[in-house]
Amino acid sequence: MVDKTGPLADLPGTGTTVDLAGDKTKVEQELQPLKDALKGKAVGAQVSTANAAFLDTYFKGVVDAREYKTVEQHDLDLQAGRIDAVIAQKTSLTATLGKDDFKDYKIAGPTFKGGVFGQGIAAGLRKDDTVLKSMFDAAIEAAEADGTINKLAEKWIKTKLD
Repeated sequence: MVDKTGPLADLPGTGTTVDLAGDKTKVEQELQPLKDALKGKAVGAQVSTANAAFLDTYFKGVVDAREYKTVEQHDLDLQAGRIDAVIAQKTSLTATLGKDDFKDYKIAGPTFKGGVFGQGIAAGLRKDDTVLKSMFDAAIEAAEADGTINKLAEKWIKTKLD
């Protein structure tokens, strides 16, 4: 999240997704324009999160990474001009952008998946529960196919899922 009118408003990669689990050379090539744009900037992330791990893994020595106990703290530091950008989950950023105090901010730059962000969301089942797994698989596929998942995401977390 950045100021809409600030120098980072048009970060490279906006609207794209970088798969950090992909080929390391390709990942580095995709990240380089972002590293160039963020060089020397202060970027906030919540402590002990995948976002903080992402900054440490890919942007160490490039940005001034600042860790905060809460999302609200880094949001307020961005608003006060003490940091240049915030990295957080899209759902969290969307909720913040829904507040009147943050109408002058936007999401910029690519989204990320894989790597330090893991493989996604999962539920644990016993290996021998193949019937139950089939039921879960069918229900998830049907909810994706008919748009239910995105309708619920838009209603409750104000964003479409990739």
